[in-house]
Amino acid sequence: MFKFITNVRHFKNTLCLLALICLSPTVLAETAAEPTLRIEVPFIELHSGPSAGYPVVSVIEKNELVTLLIKRTTWIKVKNKRGIEGWFHEDALLGLSKDGQAITQNQISQQDVINRDFEAGVMYGDLEGANFYNIYGGYAFTPVFSVELSAGKALGSISDSDVFEIMLVSQPLPDLIVIPYIGVGAGLISTKPHSVIADSEARESTLMSGAVGIKYHIARNFLVRAEYKLSLALTDRDENEEIQTWKIGFSVFF
Repeated sequence: MFKFITNVRHFKNTLCLLALICLSPTVLAETAAEPTLRIEVPFIELHSGPSAGYPVVSVIEKNELVTLLIKRTTWIKVKNKRGIEGWFHEDALLGLSKDGQAITQNQISQQDVINRDFEAGVMYGDLEGANFYNIYGGYAFTPVFSVELSAGKALGSISDSDVFEIMLVSQPLPDLIVIPYIGVGAGLISTKPHSVIADSEARESTLMSGAVGIKYHIARNFLVRAEYKLSLALTDRDENEEIQTWKIGFSVFF
């Protein structure tokens, strides 16, 4: 009993610490400056959408500053000093500069990662010795905070489990090449022992989880992701269970 109480207190303290860390990047999100680019060609036409077929909504003249918003395939969305937003083709990158330096495709791609709205992916790993398959989808409220829904299947030699979770994820440093993140969440795990086991009663438990991981932008709208998660399964038995999960996979964002 003493060990159980100690484990619960330790897990609660861990979750509280993760929650405080998640809240701390709010200031970073509010104060992060969007990149400002200077036009160095006679003019650039801004279209209302990411295609030459959309009408021209504004013209940006030489030496005017614009704010980079997002990139979709080969089109870039910016905002001029009058607050007008529009799109131009990435071939015009040679006519832009930032702090006197030429803008590179990597800089544009990284900003696209930061400003993504949705992310979905698949992952594979280990859940307490069982093969774990996981799919997830997420929505980013800001470059720092997002929420994710996930579903997973663990296939083990003794039992199989289904895992469903919702998690709040924080990326305190979203502008790094390798993006670290942390998360806190809750969910449900349903475990069914194999029929050859004497005690074959299926059971369901509530999960409380904390996770840490990293993301890396490999190309276009693809990310590689690795994660470690520690969960506490609240069972109806004498003591709760700690569950460790390691997984790696890839995702797409848009």
